[in-house]
Amino acid sequence: MTEMKPSMLFGAVVAALLALPALALASDKVADVKGKWVGKSHSIVVGSGGHWPSGKGTFDNPGLAEKDVMIEIKGQDQRRFWGVTTLSGNGETTTEPFIGALGGHDGHDVLIADTDGYMHGEFDDNTFSFCYAHTGGKTESTVVSCSELKRAK
Repeated sequence: MTEMKPSMLFGAVVAALLALPALALASDKVADVKGKWVGKSHSIVVGSGGHWPSGKGTFDNPGLAEKDVMIEIKGQDQRRFWGVTTLSGNGETTTEPFIGALGGHDGHDVLIADTDGYMHGEFDDNTFSFCYAHTGGKTESTVVSCSELKRAK
């Protein structure tokens, strides 16, 4: 076995250290979240407006509602994405645009902002779990909703 000279060892260590950021970037692959995610909303609603045009809930007697929900992510650039949310049920169908970003150390955490509220949750390969909230504003409603959606095939 040949003995490694200190200069060769130093060169090998420097080369390995220089390669680490490239390896980290290669393993930091961003999840592809484009497509349709479908499921049910499980909402508690005060007031009416937005996705709840016929809402009649109050803070003393909130409306408990479920609707079909589809989140369609139409575009994605690395961790940033955009699309539209559609809620349907009780003879009502509404849509709303949104923007979002993936975060966290594994890139699976998500924060989404639509025209009047926010979603926070996480993606895995086939599931999008999140909670949504907005209060007052132009919709004159307050909503909190948590859902688990599945990637549409």
